[in-house]
Amino acid sequence: MGKVHQFRGNPAGDEPFLEDFFRDMSPALMHSFTDEQLHAVKMNFAARDRGAHQVDLRFSIPFLRRYVVLLIGRERRSRARRAADRKVHPLATSGNAVALGAFAIVAAIPLAVVAFGVKFWLGIDVISDGGGHAFVEDFRQQMVLFIKGL
Repeated sequence: MGKVHQFRGNPAGDEPFLEDFFRDMSPALMHSFTDEQLHAVKMNFAARDRGAHQVDLRFSIPFLRRYVVLLIGRERRSRARRAADRKVHPLATSGNAVALGAFAIVAAIPLAVVAFGVKFWLGIDVISDGGGHAFVEDFRQQMVLFIKGL
């Protein structure tokens, strides 16, 4: 068993992770950790550096009281751990569907503006001879003919 470290102050020192770890802990328990235990805690929980991902985007949306995290990097988890994580955190959830829909809308608007700008710049007229109403009516007639033909 390791030697109990005799702390005069905060056992976390200047390490933010350990400060968070000890925040809600009783002082007696906080001061009972050995050097080996503190090292093990840091290695198992705090060793996740933010710089370990190629993309590490984290921000808060204050008016919605939500936060967003996007991490992209090399997959280091084993196949078994990925399968276990997928059972605990399934991809097909209503929250993920809403987020994907919101992302699609947000991404579609600038894409539509750019597409319209390119179309206008090239002088392409996608809907001619009557505008949008004629296009919708032609589409409706084609659908009626298609359904009757079945």
